Amino acid sequence: MTLQQAHELQRRELMSLRAKVARLEKQTTGLFPVEEKESLERHIRHLEQVNKTEKRRHEEARAHWKLIESLKYDLEMENLDLREQLEAVLAENEILRQRAEKAEAEVAMLNGTNAKLQKKLNTNFENSSLPSSALPFRKKVSNSRKPSGRKPGAQKGHRPHTASKLTPTREPVIIPPLSSFADNPDFYPTGREITKQLIDISISVNVTDYVTAEYRNCKTGARCHAPFPAGIVNDVNYGSSIKALAFLLNNYYNVSIAKTRQCISDITKGIVNISTGMICNLSSEFSTATEAERAKIFSLLSHAQILYSDATVSNINGKRKAVIVCTDKEQVLYQHLEHKGHDGLSQTPVKNFDGTVIHDHDKTYYSYGSSHQECLAHVLRYLVGAAEAEPHLKWHRQMHGLLQKMIHTVKRNKSGIPKDKIKLLTDKYISILDAAADEYEKYPPDQNFREGYNLYARLRDYRDDHLYFLSHPEIDYTNNISERQLRKFKRKQKQAVVLRSDTGGQHICDALTIIETAKMQNRNVYDAVESAFIK
Repeated sequence: MTLQQAHELQRRELMSLRAKVARLEKQTTGLFPVEEKESLERHIRHLEQVNKTEKRRHEEARAHWKLIESLKYDLEMENLDLREQLEAVLAENEILRQRAEKAEAEVAMLNGTNAKLQKKLNTNFENSSLPSSALPFRKKVSNSRKPSGRKPGAQKGHRPHTASKLTPTREPVIIPPLSSFADNPDFYPTGREITKQLIDISISVNVTDYVTAEYRNCKTGARCHAPFPAGIVNDVNYGSSIKALAFLLNNYYNVSIAKTRQCISDITKGIVNISTGMICNLSSEFSTATEAERAKIFSLLSHAQILYSDATVSNINGKRKAVIVCTDKEQVLYQHLEHKGHDGLSQTPVKNFDGTVIHDHDKTYYSYGSSHQECLAHVLRYLVGAAEAEPHLKWHRQMHGLLQKMIHTVKRNKSGIPKDKIKLLTDKYISILDAAADEYEKYPPDQNFREGYNLYARLRDYRDDHLYFLSHPEIDYTNNISERQLRKFKRKQKQAVVLRSDTGGQHICDALTIIETAKMQNRNVYDAVESAFIK
Protein backbone atom coordinates (compact mmCIF):
# COMPACT_ATOMS: atom_id res chain seq x y z
CA MET A 1 0.00 0.00 0.00
CA THR A 2 1.37 3.41 -0.96
CA LEU A 3 1.46 6.48 1.31
CA GLN A 4 -1.28 8.13 -0.69
CA GLN A 5 -3.58 5.14 -0.27
CA ALA A 6 -2.89 4.98 3.52
CA HIS A 7 -3.61 8.71 3.91
CA GLU A 8 -6.83 8.39 1.96
CA LEU A 9 -7.87 5.48 4.17
CA GLN A 10 -7.19 7.48 7.37
CA ARG A 11 -9.07 10.49 5.99
CA ARG A 12 -12.11 8.35 5.28
CA GLU A 13 -11.90 6.78 8.75
CA LEU A 14 -11.75 10.27 10.34
CA MET A 15 -14.74 11.47 8.35
CA SER A 16 -16.64 8.36 9.41
CA LEU A 17 -15.87 8.99 13.06
CA ARG A 18 -16.94 12.63 12.79
CA ALA A 19 -20.18 11.60 11.22
CA LYS A 20 -20.69 9.00 13.91
CA VAL A 21 -20.01 11.56 16.67
CA ALA A 22 -22.45 14.04 15.14
CA ARG A 23 -25.06 11.37 14.85
CA LEU A 24 -24.60 10.29 18.44
CA GLU A 25 -24.74 13.88 19.63
CA LYS A 26 -28.13 14.29 18.03
CA GLN A 27 -29.41 11.04 19.44
CA THR A 28 -28.00 11.38 22.92
CA THR A 29 -28.14 15.04 23.58
CA GLY A 30 -28.04 15.38 27.34
CA LEU A 31 -27.77 11.64 27.81
CA PHE A 32 -24.12 10.95 26.60
CA PRO A 33 -21.56 10.83 29.43
CA VAL A 34 -19.13 13.68 29.55
CA GLU A 35 -16.15 11.38 30.03
CA GLU A 36 -16.95 9.31 26.93
CA LYS A 37 -17.54 12.42 24.96
CA GLU A 38 -14.21 13.85 25.97
CA SER A 39 -12.61 10.55 25.20
CA LEU A 40 -14.11 10.59 21.75
CA GLU A 41 -13.03 14.17 21.22
CA ARG A 42 -9.52 13.35 22.33
CA HIS A 43 -9.52 10.40 19.96
CA ILE A 44 -10.78 12.64 17.17
CA ARG A 45 -8.13 15.26 17.92
CA HIS A 46 -5.53 12.50 17.93
CA LEU A 47 -6.79 11.26 14.60
CA GLU A 48 -6.76 14.80 13.24
CA GLN A 49 -3.20 15.21 14.46
CA VAL A 50 -2.26 11.89 12.91
CA ASN A 51 -4.02 12.94 9.74
CA LYS A 52 -2.09 16.19 9.64
CA THR A 53 1.16 14.34 10.28
CA GLU A 54 0.36 11.80 7.59
CA LYS A 55 -0.66 14.59 5.26
CA ARG A 56 2.62 16.35 5.90
CA ARG A 57 4.48 13.12 5.37
CA HIS A 58 2.51 12.54 2.21
CA GLU A 59 3.41 15.99 0.94
CA GLU A 60 7.04 15.38 1.87
CA ALA A 61 6.93 11.99 0.21
CA ARG A 62 5.26 13.55 -2.83
CA ALA A 63 7.97 16.23 -2.98
CA HIS A 64 10.59 13.56 -2.53
CA TRP A 65 8.92 11.47 -5.24
CA LYS A 66 8.94 14.43 -7.59
CA LEU A 67 12.60 14.96 -6.81
CA ILE A 68 13.27 11.26 -7.49
CA GLU A 69 11.31 11.46 -10.74
CA SER A 70 13.29 14.54 -11.72
CA LEU A 71 16.59 12.86 -10.86
CA LYS A 72 15.45 9.73 -12.64
CA TYR A 73 14.66 11.75 -15.77
CA ASP A 74 17.99 13.50 -15.56
CA LEU A 75 19.74 10.18 -15.10
CA GLU A 76 17.86 8.66 -18.02
CA MET A 77 18.79 11.59 -20.24
CA GLU A 78 22.40 11.39 -19.08
CA ASN A 79 22.34 7.63 -19.60
CA LEU A 80 20.95 8.16 -23.11
CA ASP A 81 23.75 10.61 -23.89
CA LEU A 82 26.33 8.22 -22.48
CA ARG A 83 24.83 5.38 -24.50
CA GLU A 84 25.03 7.43 -27.69
CA GLN A 85 28.62 8.36 -26.85
CA LEU A 86 29.38 4.69 -26.12
CA GLU A 87 27.89 3.59 -29.44
CA ALA A 88 29.97 6.22 -31.25
CA VAL A 89 33.09 5.10 -29.41
CA LEU A 90 32.34 1.44 -30.17
CA ALA A 91 31.80 2.27 -33.85
CA GLU A 92 35.06 4.21 -33.95
CA ASN A 93 36.77 1.37 -32.10
CA GLU A 94 35.48 -1.13 -34.67
CA ILE A 95 36.81 1.02 -37.48
CA LEU A 96 40.17 1.29 -35.72
CA ARG A 97 40.18 -2.46 -35.08
CA GLN A 98 39.56 -3.18 -38.76
CA ARG A 99 42.29 -0.74 -39.72
CA ALA A 100 44.63 -2.36 -37.20
CA GLU A 101 43.88 -5.83 -38.60
CA LYS A 102 44.45 -4.57 -42.12
CA ALA A 103 47.68 -2.89 -41.04
CA GLU A 104 48.83 -6.10 -39.32
CA ALA A 105 48.07 -8.09 -42.44
CA GLU A 106 49.97 -5.57 -44.57
CA VAL A 107 52.89 -5.62 -42.13
CA ALA A 108 52.94 -9.42 -42.21
CA MET A 109 52.82 -9.39 -46.01
CA LEU A 110 55.57 -6.77 -46.19
CA ASN A 111 57.67 -8.71 -43.70
CA GLY A 112 57.27 -11.83 -45.81
CA THR A 113 58.08 -9.91 -48.98
CA ASN A 114 61.07 -8.31 -47.30
CA ALA A 115 62.28 -11.70 -46.12
CA LYS A 116 61.89 -13.15 -49.63
CA LEU A 117 63.72 -10.21 -51.20
CA GLN A 118 66.45 -10.40 -48.57
CA LYS A 119 66.80 -14.09 -49.27
CA LYS A 120 66.93 -13.44 -53.01
CA LEU A 121 69.49 -10.70 -52.45
CA ASN A 122 71.68 -13.05 -50.45
CA THR A 123 71.29 -15.92 -52.93
CA ASN A 124 74.38 -16.56 -55.02
CA PHE A 125 76.29 -19.37 -56.67
CA GLU A 126 77.74 -20.42 -53.31
CA ASN A 127 74.43 -21.21 -51.58
CA SER A 128 72.07 -22.11 -54.44
CA SER A 129 71.92 -23.47 -57.98
CA LEU A 130 72.28 -19.96 -59.39
CA PRO A 131 75.23 -19.91 -61.86
CA SER A 132 78.14 -17.60 -61.15
CA SER A 133 77.64 -15.88 -64.51
CA ALA A 134 74.28 -14.55 -63.27
CA LEU A 135 75.97 -12.34 -60.66
CA PRO A 136 77.67 -9.35 -62.28
CA PHE A 137 78.84 -7.95 -58.93
CA ARG A 138 80.61 -10.61 -56.93
CA LYS A 139 81.94 -10.22 -53.45
CA LYS A 140 85.61 -9.61 -52.84
CA VAL A 141 87.66 -12.80 -52.80
CA SER A 142 89.25 -13.17 -49.38
CA ASN A 143 93.00 -13.71 -49.29
CA SER A 144 94.65 -14.89 -46.09
CA ARG A 145 98.17 -14.53 -47.53
CA LYS A 146 100.23 -11.90 -45.76
CA PRO A 147 102.28 -9.53 -47.95
CA SER A 148 105.98 -10.38 -47.99
CA GLY A 149 107.17 -6.94 -49.03
CA ARG A 150 109.02 -8.32 -52.05
CA LYS A 151 108.49 -7.15 -55.60
CA PRO A 152 105.97 -9.08 -57.67
CA GLY A 153 107.24 -11.62 -60.17
CA ALA A 154 109.78 -14.45 -60.08
CA GLN A 155 112.11 -14.41 -57.10
CA LYS A 156 115.82 -15.08 -57.08
CA GLY A 157 116.59 -18.75 -57.57
CA HIS A 158 113.19 -19.45 -59.15
CA ARG A 159 113.31 -21.38 -62.41
CA PRO A 160 111.72 -19.25 -65.12
CA HIS A 161 108.84 -20.56 -67.20
CA THR A 162 109.21 -19.37 -70.80
CA ALA A 163 107.32 -20.17 -73.98
CA SER A 164 108.35 -23.39 -75.72
CA LYS A 165 110.41 -22.96 -78.88
CA LEU A 166 109.01 -24.32 -82.14
CA THR A 167 110.70 -25.99 -85.08
CA PRO A 168 111.93 -23.29 -87.50
CA THR A 169 110.14 -23.09 -90.85
CA ARG A 170 112.76 -20.88 -92.49
CA GLU A 171 116.52 -20.64 -92.71
CA PRO A 172 117.93 -19.00 -89.57
CA VAL A 173 118.98 -15.38 -89.74
CA ILE A 174 122.66 -15.10 -88.77
CA ILE A 175 123.53 -11.93 -86.91
CA PRO A 176 127.28 -11.15 -87.32
CA PRO A 177 129.20 -10.17 -84.17
CA LEU A 178 130.05 -6.55 -83.60
CA SER A 179 133.58 -5.53 -84.54
CA SER A 180 133.95 -3.84 -81.16
CA PHE A 181 134.45 -7.20 -79.53
CA ALA A 182 135.10 -9.52 -82.51
CA ASP A 183 138.33 -7.66 -83.38
CA ASN A 184 139.21 -6.90 -79.78
CA PRO A 185 141.86 -9.25 -78.33
CA ASP A 186 140.26 -8.81 -74.91
CA PHE A 187 137.26 -10.91 -76.09
CA TYR A 188 137.22 -14.51 -77.27
CA PRO A 189 134.33 -16.74 -78.51
CA THR A 190 132.83 -19.17 -75.99
CA GLY A 191 131.52 -21.55 -78.64
CA ARG A 192 127.92 -21.06 -77.41
CA GLU A 193 125.26 -19.61 -79.70
CA ILE A 194 122.25 -17.70 -78.40
CA THR A 195 119.01 -18.35 -80.30
CA LYS A 196 115.81 -16.35 -80.00
CA GLN A 197 112.69 -17.08 -82.03
CA LEU A 198 110.10 -14.89 -83.69
CA ILE A 199 106.79 -16.73 -84.15
CA ASP A 200 104.24 -15.26 -86.53
CA ILE A 201 101.40 -16.41 -88.74
CA SER A 202 100.52 -15.45 -92.27
CA ILE A 203 97.16 -15.64 -94.01
CA SER A 204 97.31 -16.59 -97.66
CA VAL A 205 94.43 -16.91 -100.08
CA ASN A 206 94.62 -19.84 -102.48
CA VAL A 207 92.36 -19.60 -105.52
CA THR A 208 92.13 -22.51 -107.95
CA ASP A 209 90.35 -22.37 -111.30
CA TYR A 210 88.86 -25.60 -112.59
CA VAL A 211 88.60 -25.35 -116.38
CA THR A 212 87.04 -27.81 -118.78
CA ALA A 213 85.98 -27.57 -122.41
CA GLU A 214 82.28 -27.44 -123.24
CA TYR A 215 80.76 -29.52 -126.03
CA ARG A 216 77.44 -29.21 -127.84
CA ASN A 217 75.43 -31.88 -129.60
CA CYS A 218 74.85 -30.74 -133.17
CA LYS A 219 71.70 -32.83 -133.43
CA THR A 220 70.00 -32.07 -130.09
CA GLY A 221 71.72 -28.83 -129.18
CA ALA A 222 72.49 -30.13 -125.66
CA ARG A 223 75.56 -28.73 -123.96
CA CYS A 224 77.89 -30.98 -121.91
CA HIS A 225 81.28 -30.94 -120.22
CA ALA A 226 83.46 -33.11 -118.03
CA PRO A 227 82.28 -33.38 -114.41
CA PHE A 228 83.88 -31.09 -111.85
CA PRO A 229 85.27 -32.47 -108.58
CA ALA A 230 82.96 -32.98 -105.63
CA GLY A 231 81.94 -29.71 -104.01
CA ILE A 232 82.61 -27.59 -107.11
CA VAL A 233 79.01 -26.67 -107.90
CA ASN A 234 78.65 -22.90 -108.13
CA ASP A 235 80.71 -20.44 -110.09
CA VAL A 236 82.43 -19.48 -106.82
CA ASN A 237 82.92 -22.11 -104.12
CA TYR A 238 84.66 -22.01 -100.75
CA GLY A 239 86.97 -24.69 -99.43
CA SER A 240 86.81 -26.59 -96.16
CA SER A 241 89.35 -24.38 -94.37
CA ILE A 242 87.44 -21.14 -94.82
CA LYS A 243 84.17 -22.91 -94.02
CA ALA A 244 85.64 -24.34 -90.82
CA LEU A 245 86.94 -20.91 -89.77
CA ALA A 246 83.62 -19.17 -90.41
CA PHE A 247 81.69 -22.00 -88.73
CA LEU A 248 83.83 -21.96 -85.59
CA LEU A 249 83.74 -18.18 -85.26
CA ASN A 250 79.96 -18.09 -85.42
CA ASN A 251 78.89 -21.33 -83.73
CA TYR A 252 81.59 -21.93 -81.13
CA TYR A 253 83.32 -18.64 -80.40
CA ASN A 254 79.95 -16.83 -80.46
CA VAL A 255 80.93 -14.18 -83.00
CA SER A 256 77.97 -12.67 -84.83
CA ILE A 257 77.46 -13.45 -88.51
CA ALA A 258 78.25 -9.89 -89.57
CA LYS A 259 81.45 -9.77 -87.51
CA THR A 260 82.47 -13.22 -88.78
CA ARG A 261 82.19 -11.93 -92.33
CA GLN A 262 84.12 -8.79 -91.37
CA CYS A 263 86.84 -10.78 -89.60
CA ILE A 264 87.53 -13.04 -92.59
CA SER A 265 87.55 -10.02 -94.90
CA ASP A 266 90.03 -8.18 -92.65
CA ILE A 267 92.52 -11.03 -92.19
CA THR A 268 92.56 -11.64 -95.97
CA LYS A 269 93.11 -7.91 -96.67
CA GLY A 270 89.64 -7.62 -98.21
CA ILE A 271 90.19 -10.37 -100.78
CA VAL A 272 87.60 -12.82 -99.44
CA ASN A 273 84.13 -11.37 -98.84
CA ILE A 274 81.78 -14.25 -98.12
CA SER A 275 78.05 -13.58 -97.84
CA THR A 276 76.09 -13.76 -94.60
CA GLY A 277 73.74 -16.28 -96.22
CA MET A 278 76.65 -18.62 -96.87
CA ILE A 279 77.68 -18.38 -93.19
CA CYS A 280 74.11 -19.17 -92.11
CA ASN A 281 73.96 -22.25 -94.35
CA LEU A 282 77.15 -23.68 -92.83
CA SER A 283 75.21 -24.91 -89.76
CA SER A 284 72.82 -26.97 -91.86
CA GLU A 285 75.68 -28.33 -94.00
CA PHE A 286 77.67 -29.30 -90.91
CA SER A 287 74.68 -31.06 -89.29
CA THR A 288 74.07 -33.11 -92.42
CA ALA A 289 77.75 -34.02 -92.76
CA THR A 290 78.07 -35.19 -89.14
CA GLU A 291 74.84 -37.16 -88.83
CA ALA A 292 76.58 -40.54 -88.87
CA GLU A 293 79.18 -39.42 -86.29
CA ARG A 294 76.45 -38.19 -83.93
CA ALA A 295 74.56 -41.47 -84.29
CA LYS A 296 77.76 -43.29 -83.26
CA ILE A 297 78.10 -41.04 -80.20
CA PHE A 298 74.46 -41.78 -79.30
CA SER A 299 75.14 -45.54 -79.43
CA LEU A 300 78.35 -45.30 -77.39
CA LEU A 301 76.62 -43.30 -74.66
CA SER A 302 73.71 -45.76 -74.53
CA HIS A 303 76.15 -48.59 -73.71
CA ALA A 304 78.40 -46.67 -71.29
CA GLN A 305 78.86 -47.70 -67.67
CA ILE A 306 78.40 -44.20 -66.21
CA LEU A 307 76.27 -41.44 -67.71
CA TYR A 308 76.14 -37.79 -66.66
CA SER A 309 73.03 -35.94 -67.75
CA ASP A 310 71.43 -32.56 -67.21
CA ALA A 311 68.93 -30.28 -68.93
CA THR A 312 68.27 -26.59 -69.46
CA VAL A 313 65.82 -24.44 -71.41
CA SER A 314 66.20 -22.59 -74.69
CA ASN A 315 64.25 -19.69 -76.15
CA ILE A 316 62.65 -20.30 -79.53
CA ASN A 317 60.69 -17.21 -80.59
CA GLY A 318 59.67 -16.61 -76.97
CA LYS A 319 58.72 -20.27 -76.34
CA ARG A 320 60.57 -22.47 -73.88
CA LYS A 321 62.15 -25.61 -75.28
CA ALA A 322 64.55 -28.10 -73.70
CA VAL A 323 68.22 -28.92 -74.24
CA ILE A 324 69.40 -32.21 -72.74
CA VAL A 325 73.08 -33.16 -72.58
CA CYS A 326 74.51 -36.64 -71.94
CA THR A 327 78.19 -37.45 -71.51
CA ASP A 328 80.53 -40.15 -70.22
CA LYS A 329 83.63 -37.91 -70.20
CA GLU A 330 84.77 -39.32 -73.56
CA GLN A 331 81.95 -38.10 -75.77
CA VAL A 332 79.08 -35.72 -75.27
CA LEU A 333 75.71 -35.41 -77.01
CA TYR A 334 73.53 -32.29 -77.13
CA GLN A 335 69.87 -32.63 -78.13
CA HIS A 336 67.32 -29.87 -78.69
CA LEU A 337 63.90 -31.26 -77.74
CA GLU A 338 60.35 -30.10 -77.26
CA HIS A 339 60.07 -30.99 -73.57
CA LYS A 340 62.05 -32.17 -70.57
CA GLY A 341 60.89 -35.07 -68.42
CA HIS A 342 59.93 -38.44 -69.88
CA ASP A 343 59.01 -36.93 -73.26
CA GLY A 344 62.52 -35.60 -73.64
CA LEU A 345 64.52 -38.42 -72.02
CA SER A 346 62.79 -41.02 -74.19
CA GLN A 347 64.70 -39.53 -77.15
CA THR A 348 68.11 -39.54 -75.46
CA PRO A 349 70.66 -42.29 -74.61
CA VAL A 350 69.12 -42.35 -71.12
CA LYS A 351 66.10 -44.27 -72.43
CA ASN A 352 67.86 -47.63 -72.85
CA PHE A 353 70.70 -46.97 -70.42
CA ASP A 354 71.45 -49.70 -67.89
CA GLY A 355 74.29 -48.23 -65.82
CA THR A 356 74.71 -45.50 -63.19
CA VAL A 357 73.09 -42.14 -63.92
CA ILE A 358 74.50 -39.02 -62.23
CA HIS A 359 72.02 -36.14 -62.17
CA ASP A 360 70.71 -33.18 -60.15
CA HIS A 361 67.70 -34.72 -58.37
CA ASP A 362 65.44 -34.65 -61.42
CA LYS A 363 63.07 -37.41 -60.31
CA THR A 364 62.39 -38.37 -63.92
CA TYR A 365 65.85 -39.95 -64.11
CA TYR A 366 64.89 -42.49 -61.45
CA SER A 367 62.84 -44.32 -64.07
CA TYR A 368 66.04 -45.08 -66.01
CA GLY A 369 69.36 -46.73 -65.24
CA SER A 370 70.16 -49.36 -62.62
CA SER A 371 71.63 -46.99 -59.98
CA HIS A 372 71.89 -43.28 -59.30
CA GLN A 373 74.19 -40.70 -57.73
CA GLU A 374 72.87 -37.23 -56.96
CA CYS A 375 75.10 -34.21 -57.37
CA LEU A 376 76.51 -33.34 -53.94
CA ALA A 377 77.87 -30.02 -55.17
CA HIS A 378 74.26 -28.84 -55.34
CA VAL A 379 73.52 -30.28 -51.92
CA LEU A 380 76.49 -28.49 -50.33
CA ARG A 381 75.35 -25.17 -51.77
CA TYR A 382 71.77 -25.77 -50.65
CA LEU A 383 72.99 -26.57 -47.13
CA VAL A 384 74.82 -23.24 -46.99
CA GLY A 385 71.68 -21.40 -48.11
CA ALA A 386 69.48 -23.29 -45.62
CA ALA A 387 71.88 -22.52 -42.78
CA GLU A 388 71.71 -18.81 -43.62
CA ALA A 389 67.88 -18.91 -43.71
CA GLU A 390 67.58 -20.94 -40.49
CA PRO A 391 70.44 -19.79 -38.23
CA HIS A 392 68.72 -21.22 -35.13
CA LEU A 393 69.16 -24.80 -36.42
CA LYS A 394 72.40 -26.79 -36.33
CA TRP A 395 71.87 -29.77 -38.60
CA HIS A 396 72.77 -27.90 -41.83
CA ARG A 397 76.33 -27.18 -40.76
CA GLN A 398 76.76 -30.66 -39.34
CA MET A 399 75.62 -32.27 -42.59
CA HIS A 400 77.76 -29.89 -44.65
CA GLY A 401 80.85 -30.86 -42.66
CA LEU A 402 80.03 -34.58 -42.88
CA LEU A 403 79.57 -34.54 -46.68
CA GLN A 404 82.84 -32.66 -47.11
CA LYS A 405 84.55 -35.27 -44.93
CA MET A 406 83.04 -38.06 -47.05
CA ILE A 407 84.28 -36.44 -50.26
CA HIS A 408 87.81 -35.95 -48.93
CA THR A 409 87.85 -39.53 -47.65
CA VAL A 410 86.94 -40.88 -51.10
CA LYS A 411 89.58 -38.69 -52.75
CA ARG A 412 92.28 -39.97 -50.40
CA ASN A 413 91.26 -43.62 -50.91
CA LYS A 414 91.16 -44.08 -54.66
CA SER A 415 90.96 -47.86 -54.35
CA GLY A 416 87.92 -47.76 -52.07
CA ILE A 417 86.87 -47.15 -48.48
CA PRO A 418 86.68 -50.02 -45.92
CA LYS A 419 83.16 -51.22 -45.15
CA ASP A 420 83.41 -50.36 -41.47
CA LYS A 421 84.37 -46.78 -42.38
CA ILE A 422 81.41 -46.59 -44.77
CA LYS A 423 79.08 -47.82 -42.02
CA LEU A 424 80.47 -45.28 -39.58
CA LEU A 425 79.92 -42.41 -42.03
CA THR A 426 76.44 -43.67 -42.92
CA ASP A 427 75.43 -43.92 -39.26
CA LYS A 428 76.63 -40.36 -38.69
CA TYR A 429 74.57 -39.27 -41.72
CA ILE A 430 71.44 -40.89 -40.23
CA SER A 431 72.05 -39.39 -36.78
CA ILE A 432 72.25 -35.89 -38.24
CA LEU A 433 68.95 -36.43 -40.05
CA ASP A 434 67.39 -37.61 -36.77
CA ALA A 435 68.64 -34.43 -35.12
CA ALA A 436 67.13 -32.43 -37.99
CA ALA A 437 63.76 -34.12 -37.39
CA ASP A 438 63.88 -33.12 -33.71
CA GLU A 439 64.81 -29.54 -34.57
CA TYR A 440 61.97 -29.19 -37.06
CA GLU A 441 59.53 -30.65 -34.55
CA LYS A 442 60.61 -28.01 -32.04
CA TYR A 443 60.86 -25.20 -34.64
CA PRO A 444 58.40 -25.92 -37.48
CA PRO A 445 59.60 -24.56 -40.84
CA ASP A 446 58.40 -21.15 -42.00
CA GLN A 447 56.09 -21.26 -45.00
CA ASN A 448 58.31 -18.75 -46.81
CA PHE A 449 61.50 -20.69 -46.07
CA ARG A 450 60.81 -24.38 -46.60
CA GLU A 451 63.99 -25.04 -48.58
CA GLY A 452 65.80 -26.34 -45.51
CA TYR A 453 63.01 -28.74 -44.55
CA ASN A 454 62.61 -29.90 -48.16
CA LEU A 455 66.35 -30.57 -48.33
CA TYR A 456 66.12 -32.57 -45.10
CA ALA A 457 63.29 -34.68 -46.58
CA ARG A 458 65.27 -35.17 -49.80
CA LEU A 459 68.40 -36.33 -47.95
CA ARG A 460 66.26 -38.70 -45.88
CA ASP A 461 64.22 -40.21 -48.71
CA TYR A 462 67.12 -40.53 -51.19
CA ARG A 463 69.86 -41.48 -48.75
CA ASP A 464 71.30 -44.34 -50.85
CA ASP A 465 71.40 -42.17 -53.98
CA HIS A 466 73.36 -39.46 -52.15
CA LEU A 467 75.87 -41.90 -50.62
CA TYR A 468 76.29 -44.25 -53.61
CA PHE A 469 79.79 -42.87 -54.32
CA LEU A 470 81.09 -44.13 -50.94
CA SER A 471 80.96 -47.76 -52.03
CA HIS A 472 81.72 -47.03 -55.69
CA PRO A 473 84.88 -44.90 -55.94
CA GLU A 474 84.69 -44.89 -59.74
CA ILE A 475 81.53 -42.75 -59.49
CA ASP A 476 81.86 -38.97 -59.26
CA TYR A 477 80.00 -37.24 -56.45
CA THR A 478 79.03 -34.29 -58.68
CA ASN A 479 77.34 -33.70 -62.01
CA ASN A 480 79.43 -30.61 -62.75
CA ILE A 481 80.66 -31.93 -66.08
CA SER A 482 77.11 -31.84 -67.49
CA GLU A 483 76.54 -28.34 -66.14
CA ARG A 484 79.78 -27.09 -67.67
CA GLN A 485 78.72 -28.52 -71.03
CA LEU A 486 75.32 -26.86 -70.81
CA ARG A 487 76.95 -23.48 -70.23
CA LYS A 488 78.35 -23.65 -73.77
CA PHE A 489 74.81 -23.66 -75.13
CA LYS A 490 73.67 -20.96 -72.68
CA ARG A 491 76.48 -18.66 -73.80
CA LYS A 492 75.46 -19.13 -77.43
CA GLN A 493 71.81 -18.57 -76.48
CA LYS A 494 72.77 -15.37 -74.68
CA GLN A 495 74.76 -14.18 -77.67
CA ALA A 496 71.93 -15.01 -80.07
CA VAL A 497 69.29 -13.67 -77.60
CA VAL A 498 66.50 -15.65 -79.30
CA LEU A 499 66.53 -18.47 -81.84
CA ARG A 500 64.12 -18.36 -84.73
CA SER A 501 63.34 -22.06 -85.08
CA ASP A 502 63.85 -25.47 -83.51
CA THR A 503 66.15 -26.29 -86.42
CA GLY A 504 68.49 -23.47 -85.43
CA GLY A 505 68.63 -24.77 -81.86
CA GLN A 506 69.35 -28.31 -83.04
CA HIS A 507 72.12 -27.05 -85.35
CA ILE A 508 73.83 -25.43 -82.37
CA CYS A 509 73.53 -28.70 -80.42
CA ASP A 510 74.97 -30.67 -83.36
CA ALA A 511 77.95 -28.31 -83.58
CA LEU A 512 78.61 -28.52 -79.83
CA THR A 513 78.35 -32.33 -79.92
CA ILE A 514 81.18 -32.68 -82.45
CA ILE A 515 83.36 -29.88 -81.04
CA GLU A 516 83.08 -30.82 -77.34
CA THR A 517 83.61 -34.51 -78.13
CA ALA A 518 86.79 -33.60 -80.00
CA LYS A 519 87.98 -31.57 -77.01
CA MET A 520 87.27 -34.45 -74.60
CA GLN A 521 89.34 -36.76 -76.83
CA ASN A 522 92.17 -34.19 -77.07
CA ARG A 523 91.67 -33.77 -80.81
CA ASN A 524 92.19 -30.50 -82.64
CA VAL A 525 88.85 -28.72 -82.84
CA TYR A 526 89.61 -26.99 -86.14
CA ASP A 527 90.63 -30.28 -87.76
CA ALA A 528 87.49 -31.97 -86.49
CA VAL A 529 85.30 -29.24 -87.99
CA GLU A 530 87.25 -29.01 -91.25
CA SER A 531 87.00 -32.74 -91.83
CA ALA A 532 83.21 -32.44 -91.84
CA PHE A 533 83.36 -29.93 -94.72
CA ILE A 534 85.76 -32.00 -96.84
CA LYS A 535 83.78 -33.67 -99.59
